[in-house]
This record gives sequence, C-alpha cells and structure tokens, in this order.
Amino acid sequence: MLIIGELINCTRKKVGAAAAARDTEFFKELARKQVEAGADWLDVNGGLPGQEWEVLPWLVSIVQEVVSVPLCLDSADPAALRRALPLCKQRAMINSITAEPARIAAVLPLLKEFHPKVIALCMGEAGPPNTAAERVATATHLVDLLAAEGFALDDIYVDACVLPVSTDCNHGKGLVEAVGQITARYPGVHASAGVSNVSFGLPQRKLLNEVFLVLLMACGLDAAIVDPCDPQIMANIRAAEALLGRDENCANYLHAFREGKLQLSTAA
Repeated sequence: MLIIGELINCTRKKVGAAAAARDTEFFKELARKQVEAGADWLDVNGGLPGQEWEVLPWLVSIVQEVVSVPLCLDSADPAALRRALPLCKQRAMINSITAEPARIAAVLPLLKEFHPKVIALCMGEAGPPNTAAERVATATHLVDLLAAEGFALDDIYVDACVLPVSTDCNHGKGLVEAVGQITARYPGVHASAGVSNVSFGLPQRKLLNEVFLVLLMACGLDAAIVDPCDPQIMANIRAAEALLGRDENCANYLHAFREGKLQLSTAA
C-alpha cells in the first residue's frame, strides 16, 4: 500500500496561515513527522490564493531539506507545477490530470516533459461523477489517453473521485464498485483515493475514513492520500494488507507490532 501523507495542504486554515507566514520550521516538522509515522510519499499542496506559483516550489525545497521520500505535487496551476517539478530530487507524482479538455491541454505537456507519475482523477466537463459507471467511463478515457501518449500503466494512479456520503448515500458504494471494475479492466494500473473526502459533513469522521479505506483496499486500492500520523488508520492498513495477501509472511504486520504500532486504544 502506497501511503501518501496528506498534511502539507495549504487549503487547510492552519497550514495556509503557516505558508503565508513562510514558517519554514512548521513545514519541516510536518514533513518529518509524517515520514516517521510511515508515509512513503508526501502530498504537497501550495494552494494559497494568489501565491501558489511561489508557495509550491518553496514548499518542495524546504521539505526536501529534511526528508528523502518522493513528493506528490497537488496543484491545478500549471505555472506552479512548472516551477516546482525541476526542483524535485526524485521522480515526482502530479495530482492530478482530469478528463476536462482544458486540464488535459494544460497538464499533458508537463507530463510529457518531466515524466512524473500521475494521478488520473475521474472528473469530466460535466463535473463530479455520480455513479460507478460514470467513474469507470472517465477512468477508461484517461488511462487510454495516457497509455497512447506513452505512459506505462504502472505510472498511472486512477482516483475514482471520492465524494461525501453526506450529500448522497450512494457515493461510497459507487466508488467501491468503480475501484473494483477499474483495477479488473486495467491490470497494472494503480488505484488511489483521497479517502477523507468521504466523511465531510459528518460526525466521527475518522471512523468513516478508516472503514472506507479497508473496503477500498479489498477492491484493489493500493495507494491512498491519508494522515499517516493517525495510528488507527495505519494499523488498519497493516492488518488489511496481511489479510488480503499483500504482506508476504505478514512481515510488515509483525514489524509494526514489534514497534508498538498496533497497540489500539480501548475504552475504560
């Protein structure tokens, strides 16, 4: 399971305030603690209104001073991506390309120039998908497009577009079904998700996020943008990997146990 740490996200109030203040130590600590908690990659979102072209490359530079994991550049601003990509010390990932023609026109040249891995978000001109069928159709379009442009399936991470179940109770089910169908249709393509979107507007969000992630893993999800500093979600990932045959000899599960990372809290 590829774990992409989600915490360096300037659309969050506290993080955005730290970016506006150019608080270098804040972001270095945020990067360090995510990697120490088990993040394989770090998502870097510099979405500060009017400043993203400057903030994103700044974040890339300071994060790489303290951690050595690769970065997932989370931006809809082609100018910001063009400034940030050359600064990445390891092959980056771009989050994301969509099926919107304007987005394809803006992002595809960057993909061809810098050859990063790419998250293909199942979003089209009509907006977010409502059904599994819509998600699969958009995924098919994006994967076929990227493959025709020379991208290896192993470099493509399909995000079937996580939407809140608070706005439609079928959003969760539709995404679970779509992930299963996409991974079956395209062996070799990865499936990713920004899991926490599913719980927006509801109480006990962590509970929903944790259960949803395990459901998706059972259908083929192998990458997720999550909070690696949440010990419960990390324990669930290790347990699910062991149960789904993704952890040979349960090595990762046993390692996590020996490090005390499977000690779950219990009610008094």
